[in-house]
Amino acid sequence: MTSGSTFPALFFSFAVTCALSAIMFGVLYWVVRLAVRHAIEDADRRRASEHR
Repeated sequence: MTSGSTFPALFFSFAVTCALSAIMFGVLYWVVRLAVRHAIEDADRRRASEHR
């Protein structure tokens, strides 16, 4: 079996890994969302300048 101090350390490392993963996925989502928004704005600007 495991000793008494192994489970809390394992649980803590699992919790920290989950928290950091959630933060990184949030940052990645925000960056992709920002990039798509800017790409749409650029496409709209190009489309508007071609119609002049």
